[in-house]
Amino acid sequence: MSKMRSGLLCASALVGMMSFAAPAAAQDSEVGEVIVTGSRIARQDYVSESPVVTLGQEQIAATGSVNIETSLNQLPQFTPSNGAGTNTTNFVGTPGQAYANLRGLGPTRTLVLVDGRRVVAGNPNAVVDLNTIPTALVESVETITGGASAVYGSDAIAGVVNFKLRRNLEGGLVDIQYGQTGEEDAAQTSISLAYGFDLGGRGNLSLAAGYDKRDGLTAAERRWSRVGYTVLTTGLTPSGAATILEGRFDPASNAGGAANLPSQAALDAVFAQYGVAPGIARNSNIGFNADGTLFTASPVRNFRGDTSDPGFSAASYTFNSADYRYLFLPLERISLFANGRYDLTDRIEAYGTASYVTYDVSRQLGPASASDGAFPGPDIVVPVTNPFIPQDLRTLLASRANPTAEFYPRRAFSEVGGRLSENTYETLQLVGGLRGDLGFNDWKWDVYASYGRMDHTEDQHGNVSRAAMRQLTFAPDGGVAICGGFDIFGAGQVSPGCAAYIAREVKNDTEIQQQVYEANLTGTLFALPTGDLKFAAGAQYRKDEFDYQPDLLLQGPDIVGFNPAVPVKGEITSKELYGELLVPLLAQDWGVGELEVTLGGRMADYNTVGTTYAYKVDGTYKPFAGLLLRGGYQRAVRAPNIAELFSPQSLGFAGIGTPGATTTAGDPCDVRSSFRAAGNPNAAAIQALCLAQGVPSAIIGSYNQPSTQAEILTGGNPDLKEETSDSYTAGLVWSPSVDQPFFRRFQVAVDWYRINLDDVVGTLTVQNILGSCFNTDGANPTFSNDNFYCQLFDRLRTSGAITNVQLNQINLAAWKTEGVDVQVDWGMELADLGAPEAAGRFDVNLVMSHLTSFKKQARPGAPFLQNGGTIGGDLSGGAYPEFKWVASFSWSAGPVRTTLRWRHIDSMLDFRNVPVFSPTAVNPKAYNAYDLVGWWDVDERVTVRAGVNNLFDKNPPLFTSYSNSNTDPSTYDVLGRRWFIGVRAKF
Repeated sequence: MSKMRSGLLCASALVGMMSFAAPAAAQDSEVGEVIVTGSRIARQDYVSESPVVTLGQEQIAATGSVNIETSLNQLPQFTPSNGAGTNTTNFVGTPGQAYANLRGLGPTRTLVLVDGRRVVAGNPNAVVDLNTIPTALVESVETITGGASAVYGSDAIAGVVNFKLRRNLEGGLVDIQYGQTGEEDAAQTSISLAYGFDLGGRGNLSLAAGYDKRDGLTAAERRWSRVGYTVLTTGLTPSGAATILEGRFDPASNAGGAANLPSQAALDAVFAQYGVAPGIARNSNIGFNADGTLFTASPVRNFRGDTSDPGFSAASYTFNSADYRYLFLPLERISLFANGRYDLTDRIEAYGTASYVTYDVSRQLGPASASDGAFPGPDIVVPVTNPFIPQDLRTLLASRANPTAEFYPRRAFSEVGGRLSENTYETLQLVGGLRGDLGFNDWKWDVYASYGRMDHTEDQHGNVSRAAMRQLTFAPDGGVAICGGFDIFGAGQVSPGCAAYIAREVKNDTEIQQQVYEANLTGTLFALPTGDLKFAAGAQYRKDEFDYQPDLLLQGPDIVGFNPAVPVKGEITSKELYGELLVPLLAQDWGVGELEVTLGGRMADYNTVGTTYAYKVDGTYKPFAGLLLRGGYQRAVRAPNIAELFSPQSLGFAGIGTPGATTTAGDPCDVRSSFRAAGNPNAAAIQALCLAQGVPSAIIGSYNQPSTQAEILTGGNPDLKEETSDSYTAGLVWSPSVDQPFFRRFQVAVDWYRINLDDVVGTLTVQNILGSCFNTDGANPTFSNDNFYCQLFDRLRTSGAITNVQLNQINLAAWKTEGVDVQVDWGMELADLGAPEAAGRFDVNLVMSHLTSFKKQARPGAPFLQNGGTIGGDLSGGAYPEFKWVASFSWSAGPVRTTLRWRHIDSMLDFRNVPVFSPTAVNPKAYNAYDLVGWWDVDERVTVRAGVNNLFDKNPPLFTSYSNSNTDPSTYDVLGRRWFIGVRAKF
């Protein structure tokens, strides 16, 4: 039996004897003056007027993961975003980071705090990188959903996530954990040490250090992701194959374009040698066999390579990057933390924290792929004098109207290796302040300053040089004398020397700094007959600076591989004032219940958008013991960030989909699309529009889009204004005051929410632009190329391919989301059922969200599209299930505790079906995974924990659009069954 199986059996046995702690979001009432995320007013026996979800140490540890976003993303209030499963980069220069995304409104609209304070962001979009918050140092996480700008300022459109770190330690603490999957891969290791000193009864100093490591996992290491979905499954028309395509010739990609195609006679004669019937389309994509013969790529005819690969498809031949593309990113992290407090006098306390985190994380894509139409022109240019041109290809080239014209083949340079991005992040955060008692009533004050700095270095490998390739293709001997030979016509033909000759490594540097100065005052103004009138007030100054300096090679036109980049530099400052007032309107002893209202407001003056205002009114009503009614309204704001304001225009790529007779995906000018279908009454007008845009007339009757991606140009906009949102909540918390075993520990909370977001900062999608240009929504009824949307993109004159799609940041229209959160906690002593006292107790917890609606409007006046219940609507993924829940069933007795956790994500509609049904879209089915976790308190000092997550090794559901490796690795579990074991010891 293998070492892995032995470990899994040991973990399962331990789990059978141990347990998990209290349910995921359960929160006992606290006695004393406390402050819960969502308000700055301290009050007795606090129950929040806004729904607050709390995760404790044991709930976080139950995931067995070194990355904190795993714990958050399992909660239904969160929509998974960037994290361990994200192999792309959404923001300028920030690959490998992890973000929190409340309600699916985006990471830029979720404010992340540490100990109630802002910390330096990890990118120019002002989003905090969760990888800078070591999991082992987190005491608890409090989350308030809905607008909170009146209390915390900009970015809190969707809510606030507040990480509370360990402090006030006495003695030592060591925690060690190791785990891996049932496939003996994706191992994760975590080690943390902490020690606390008492400072003579006047304070405390706590020190901590941690080391975390997780191994990466490529798409090729899982059966369901090693080939494209349509090849993996049966009964569908394949859109991709696993077989590597090292080179391709698109006959329209040459000097002269579609007017200079090979003759039909030459095509028929060449392929007749291979036994292929005449009639191959003159613009068919052609590949190169190792023996110099040719084959057609779609469908595949005369391919002489290995067809035994399980991903090979006779319908389509393309490049498979599964061996290179990460499903799960590798990471290695070191963290240091110190926290201290000291009583200077009986009324004044000094405090401070210092943290340093450095981590390395890598992402990897397929090899650099040179094409015929990349910005600013063809990547590979080959003259007809090149000595490596196969003889049959020479015959086709010679049959063109201009036989001496250069041509532009395509190629993936696997000889150079995958495009590897190695990133090192270093984050320093310092906080120092004074707080104390004014000596007047219960007034307390707090003044602090904080400084944060993030430095990021990215080393990119796998780029290739256009100039170097041109030098080799134009060399009389094809580069043999220079580097050994640059033969691009077939797999593995490029010599190692020439692969090194064209390869380019680049280095990018980013620096972010933040300064915050804040003063707060809280207390009671005076007593009313109904209770104390309490207040909180404060002022804040904040300055954020960002400087991104990409390698000079990326700023020029020479690099093929990673996207070109331009420097980004800017700063944002704000001066802010806020105030809160807690007004007791009814007293409990009046016999009509207890009613409190909280009023709050915030004014902020930015150097970019000017003055903004946020405000709120919340309330709680307790008509009788055991029942709390709560609700409120909040106006929240978000000022545009540095990237949205100042990013220069830069090149990128976005998917446009595959055209089909019953879908609006892909290029509308493609003859296979529904736009060009014979039954479409506008087909003639659409063809005329395609010709006006630049599709060559010689191929208009047979035009196929060259790629499922289009080149895009993105950039900032200094004229942006702030986003605004209106959040509404209403709910109840029922804790029946019944001295009966079944109800003694029962509590249920039901909360309705609605968030309306206006002036959304973002970009139109390529699909929006193409659809509006071709009148899918009535935006261009005359099919004029002068239409606003048609002017937002160009076409290559040689091939007709879409290029230069303008996607600059603008204030778009509106989003609207609405739903209901439910939390149920119940438990009882088994002795109350007649069992022995030693039988212990049983607890159940359910945290569930029902998303009733999530509508997005692309631009003012456009219809709202329903994203609720869909997946794949955003470039980064985007999953909006109608139902999502986590249910925990726990048993504890003496020193052991065990929990079975059930994670559910509802079935969803592939967004390709919105607003027009697409028969080629595959909708992911409901996903259910189960985890078994346990704790054993060996004694008062030592606790052992173990767990098996994804107990039944459930594969993620697969779908076809906007997906990474056939699924969304952020939304679903891509690792499969995995076990972990850990120990925590005090000394």
